Amino acid sequence: MKLSNYSLNYSNHSLDIFGFLERCRQLGVEGASIHIRNLQTTEIEYLKKIRRSYLDQGLAISMFTVTTDFSTTERIDSELVKTEQALHIAQFLGAPLLRVFAGSPRIESERDAAFRSASDGIRQVCDIASKIGIPVGLQNHNHGALVRTGSDVLRMNEMVSHDNFTFILDTGQFAGSSSISNSLPSDLSQENYLESIRLTAPLARYVRTKFYKPGNRGEEPLVPYDAIFDILRSVHYSGFLDVVYEPRPDICASGEAIETAIPRILSFLRSHISLANPSILTAHEPVPRERKGYADLNHTPLFDKPETQTLHSVSFLEGPAVSRRGDVYFTNIPASQILKWDTGANEVHVFREPSNAANGLAFNHEGQLLACEGGGRVTQTNLKTGAMRVLSDHYNQFPLGAPNDLALDSRGRIFFTSRLANQNPDLGNVNAVYRIDPDGRTDRVLSWPDIDMPNGIVTSPDDSRLYLIDADGKKNHARRIRCYDLHEDGTVSHERLLYDFYPGRSGDGMCIDEEGNLYVAAGLHNRRGTSETLDTKPGIHVISPEGKLIAFLSTPEDTITNCTFGGPDLKTLYITCGKLLLHVRTSIPGKASYRPQH
Repeated sequence: MKLSNYSLNYSNHSLDIFGFLERCRQLGVEGASIHIRNLQTTEIEYLKKIRRSYLDQGLAISMFTVTTDFSTTERIDSELVKTEQALHIAQFLGAPLLRVFAGSPRIESERDAAFRSASDGIRQVCDIASKIGIPVGLQNHNHGALVRTGSDVLRMNEMVSHDNFTFILDTGQFAGSSSISNSLPSDLSQENYLESIRLTAPLARYVRTKFYKPGNRGEEPLVPYDAIFDILRSVHYSGFLDVVYEPRPDICASGEAIETAIPRILSFLRSHISLANPSILTAHEPVPRERKGYADLNHTPLFDKPETQTLHSVSFLEGPAVSRRGDVYFTNIPASQILKWDTGANEVHVFREPSNAANGLAFNHEGQLLACEGGGRVTQTNLKTGAMRVLSDHYNQFPLGAPNDLALDSRGRIFFTSRLANQNPDLGNVNAVYRIDPDGRTDRVLSWPDIDMPNGIVTSPDDSRLYLIDADGKKNHARRIRCYDLHEDGTVSHERLLYDFYPGRSGDGMCIDEEGNLYVAAGLHNRRGTSETLDTKPGIHVISPEGKLIAFLSTPEDTITNCTFGGPDLKTLYITCGKLLLHVRTSIPGKASYRPQH
């Protein structure tokens, strides 16, 4: 992400446009956006000087803006004239984007008609702009405007339906934000402001960060930037953050002077960018473990006895799964084995060898063993007959990579992760999440570059969410849990960040209890030659559906890999950790695709 400053911030000051650009250089921002209102003239010689000033100050023109209102058909012609002039200025200055507004209906009863008029006017602007190669961005706005909620933005996007159309996210201008000064109609009084940002962030190609009364650190008390940056990071936003400072008299008399407010605001935003873009983190100052929330743990006793007990010790273990009979199946990766812990006899047996580099395991609704085999396939084994069949080994006529972990939903669909080195889709498959439907069809659900290195995966108890661990040990790559809405057709949408482990080791595998809490195997005792730090403690991290760390169970050795629920009451958590198979009792039962036999 990059920082930009907005010319309209200085409209009541003595700075002309050239003084504004010089101030932007002094502030150390990468870009500057201009409103047409701040231009003294539109004469070509004046515009040439502005363009040269951008070059001399080492700045990019991040956006050009014009204020428009297309809400009535009788206004469209005059607004098109104004917008076409702005487009030609933007083209001459080299702006990559023109900002427009949809406008506001005269009265609420005319909102539908205003939507139709605005979408028609903006579509015409997009046609004109496409001829000179400048995308048109619609900014959300409240105060009775047409696009005041996330749903409004999606509706306008669908109605305009133009390849040259995009969205500009304003962090302070969705209905429901406490920064909005005007009253809302009763049907919007409980509007979820952050949900509007989550809905529209995937569409955003420019973000305007609003500030009204910045605090001592530059933070804005009326805008929850911690949550907003989580959302932006979850959709891989990497564009400009344009500072818009609007001191409001109802909040802070005449407002703090811009000369002192803006530098503090920029410092605050830079601190968030350093977390959203880890390349800015200094290698000399590891992030303290307290940032991961260990000190603020909810002390609800989710583990009956907060210590693990060893069942078995062997090589390097992964992928535990519990059968209907209660036996624990797990993989010994270096030996290419699937092992079975017989709970009745309290002993371990080799179930299959070689296992084709089996990793994650699970049992389906019929009690058959599913295996992600690193050799390039997902298989299903009948425990009674030993018969095995391949469920998936190709996609798009290319072999799969190395299937890693898997999960089932209540419809019997299998979601699995697959990892491989290739990043050229023309040469083969890339890192991805796939879905195997009951009819045997394999579809791709997610893929690189939207995800980095997929690992553990689960579905929520009600099948409304899909959780994915992205675990890449390379510097600046994802080490987080992503959350998606899971739809009835097996597709996903609305990606958001649930929990971030960076710069420590990410989660590996995970399972989920019947209340929707995730039990995530994550962390290291010792560095292992990657950029992963020791900021993630080694053990089971229990993370709520809201993304809060609510419990933690330490584990004795590296490397903790996975966990699953079992036992007659589904309150025994089995954990693979280095060469150890561990178990611990929990207070909440786990989610299972079947009930174990008693």
